[in-house]
Amino acid sequence: RKAGPARGDSSVRLAAMEPEPHLQSAEELEKTYNTNIAKGLTSKTAEEVLARDGPNELEKPPKPTLLMLFLLQLVGFVICLLLVAAIASVAVNASGPGREDPLSYVTGKAIFVIVLLNAGIAAWTEHKAGDALEALSKMTQATIYVVRDGKEVRVDVPTVVCGDIVVFGTGDVVPADMRLVEADDVKVSEMALTGEPD
Repeated sequence: RKAGPARGDSSVRLAAMEPEPHLQSAEELEKTYNTNIAKGLTSKTAEEVLARDGPNELEKPPKPTLLMLFLLQLVGFVICLLLVAAIASVAVNASGPGREDPLSYVTGKAIFVIVLLNAGIAAWTEHKAGDALEALSKMTQATIYVVRDGKEVRVDVPTVVCGDIVVFGTGDVVPADMRLVEADDVKVSEMALTGEPD
């Protein structure tokens, strides 16, 4: 019986894989992503890659429904205390001598109504604020210059695809993981990562 490679031997698995993009040269990346450093991607290729890979944006969590926001309002500590107080008020009045008197339950009912009204208003306000924030983020969508069909064109950041040659200017934000191919006088602000000023 011949001895083969160990089942979890990483050297065997790595030999069959392509090198990671950060380990490849610029020429190898050109071949991998079917692009040209001078001319960039063709518009047709960029559309195909965008259709295949999807937009260049982080996956957004699903937006909570109005009912979910309402229920989340009811689990706060103070709200839970108020609900316990309302239940206690109703229970005490139901077991006391004035249990037949409908006015003895007013306090508990009032607390319930106020808590539910407050949760409804808060949920509605939060829902509308989320809609406004989403609309504002769509209005301020970032753009960047890429080389396509041999020309620099301005595109929305979500349409940047693997293989695009991105041209940066002063103040531009890096829209994705990239390989720097050519640069003159580059300065990077890492303040968002480190919190330290330049």
